[in-house]
Amino acid sequence: MKRIRLFFTVFMTICLCSACGKPQETTADPSHKMIGSDNEKQEKDTSEPAETTSVQIPETYERTEENVYFKADIICPDEVRKGSVKIPQVCLQQIDEDKVIDETFGNAVITKDEILENPGDDGKVHRVRYLWGTEEQHVSLYDYGASYISILYPYIAHSFDLEGKEGNYSTEAQLSFMSTDSAWSEIKGIFDRMQVSLGEDPSFKHYALDYQTMASQEYVMDMDGNIDRSQYKPEWTVEDEGYYFCIWQTYNGIKIHTPYSDMIKKYADFNAPVQVMLSANGLEYLSLGRTFLIDSKESTEELVSLDTVADVVIKKYSMILTDATYTIDQMELCYYPVQDREGNYELKCVWIISFTEEPTLTATGRFQMMVDAVSGEELL
Repeated sequence: MKRIRLFFTVFMTICLCSACGKPQETTADPSHKMIGSDNEKQEKDTSEPAETTSVQIPETYERTEENVYFKADIICPDEVRKGSVKIPQVCLQQIDEDKVIDETFGNAVITKDEILENPGDDGKVHRVRYLWGTEEQHVSLYDYGASYISILYPYIAHSFDLEGKEGNYSTEAQLSFMSTDSAWSEIKGIFDRMQVSLGEDPSFKHYALDYQTMASQEYVMDMDGNIDRSQYKPEWTVEDEGYYFCIWQTYNGIKIHTPYSDMIKKYADFNAPVQVMLSANGLEYLSLGRTFLIDSKESTEELVSLDTVADVVIKKYSMILTDATYTIDQMELCYYPVQDREGNYELKCVWIISFTEEPTLTATGRFQMMVDAVSGEELL
């Protein structure tokens, strides 16, 4: 709901019209500061012509307007801080079903193989292939991606997720069966064998799933909301341990934020386009969403200033008719793929803006919004 300012505006207009002609003193706004940016202006002789400078992206940005506070770390490559960004051409990567089946099922016997075709909102028929193995493992195959679940992974899912339980696991620990570096090398080998390109320098974050923590975090609820211990793993051992990787493609050091589903656009680990769990026994889980083949053809675009980006946020949240305040603590530059009517994709360069709301009615009070870093418009 927006704040109604009509009566206040009329009142102020009457006051200004009836006021005397005494000139008002002007002062700089002390609440607006960009650290490390050329936007910090020094006082100069007003008779001198204004100098035009290109946009510079600082390491931090501070500004206060009404109920919106910027105290944000600015995350982007140093090259981009000069004010321009290179945007490559991309096309959606198709998968080779046989390569994925060979990598996930190996020599296991396939007990069921079926294909379903469903009409999509885009008017096209979408095909999904499902396969099951003798040990209850299964794989789902789409035109652009795949998912695989081993016999162990349902137990893992009772103990680990990326929407609440991830904080119980280390992102630095080295497990006994393999180092993090070795696990990453194994994962790159898996994608090479499936002939799925992750690009030149994919970015990843990993969690070390140790068996003691998984045993302590295991929880299964039945249909009545009660603990269902019959679904618990009989015993957890060191052989159940593994690494869980969240993976993003990148270009020139900038992540390509490709949500697994367009219904949920949040930039977070749980929405990483590629997710893998690897144990001593091999691949336990694969979630392969949309990935792109990146063309070396690129365009160079000028970025709008952070002031322009901040104005979009302020305009939206200063109009909320509540007592809430909004504190922006991080702005990260990412690419975001947008699909046109013909099904082709182009990358938009966006600022993903993370902030808190206080007081809040949500569980975390954390929110995000995306603003196009080139046009300065919000992406909805």
